Amino acid sequence: MFTDQPLYRARAFEPVAAIGDVVMLLDQTGPIQKYTSPFFVVRGIEPVWGPNPHGVVLLWSQAAAAPAGYGTAPGNTALIPEAQTGNINNGSFVQVSNPKVLQGFYQQLVQLRWALRPLALTGIKEHDLELRVYMPGKLGKFGLFNAAPGYFNMADQFQDPADAIDSPAQNANQTLPAAFPAVHARDQANLTEMFIWEVNGPTFEIWNNGTAALTAGAIGLRVWGYRYDLAPLDASAPLSESRWIYGQLWKVPPTGSRIPVIPTAPYVAQPGQQ
Repeated sequence: MFTDQPLYRARAFEPVAAIGDVVMLLDQTGPIQKYTSPFFVVRGIEPVWGPNPHGVVLLWSQAAAAPAGYGTAPGNTALIPEAQTGNINNGSFVQVSNPKVLQGFYQQLVQLRWALRPLALTGIKEHDLELRVYMPGKLGKFGLFNAAPGYFNMADQFQDPADAIDSPAQNANQTLPAAFPAVHARDQANLTEMFIWEVNGPTFEIWNNGTAALTAGAIGLRVWGYRYDLAPLDASAPLSESRWIYGQLWKVPPTGSRIPVIPTAPYVAQPGQQ
């Protein structure tokens, strides 16, 4: 979510900026301070599909290996290094801290949406799973001041449309689906949207809210997104102009386009601002 985002309100999953646009990045205290200014130019944009086969990044597997076809590459059953294994008792949770596969690189911003994807669970039902997200570190996302992070449940997500229809042979028509799919889940998943700045990725917490232990299966995320390669701007350059952004006047490059303000962490009020 970022400032002035009509496509977010319309749920369409689109890039927040175009190549050549200027963006402003925030962390938990406000404009980021790592570089000469919090303003960056977008040098490149690349769509992101599932980093792992089947589009699913496994966060937990009861077994020490991934189910067939769900490893880190076709033909293997490896899990990402941060994945958790073993049973999850009822009322208990596992944490997966900052998976490297979801991180950006130096001066990269990653825009992600996701859907929770369980595989062949034994012991509980899918709606007994609760997912919480922290980012970065222990900052709770998707919650309120006294209830953060929030609990995400599959009951709130849309199903995938899917497609298993082969192209038609010569002198034949393509087979129609038994039921036409709903809009794609990535567009409906606007409330899961988050931005990962460089290596400051999320920690996922998976809770078993059922009445029995979770003794088989796997749990992962299907992710979609965009990767932005950014370059910091020197706001003191002679051609800079004054613009009112994020509650104050800033020296910015003379661009006629809007400057999106993008939060990479939940805002934490500083002393005197509560």
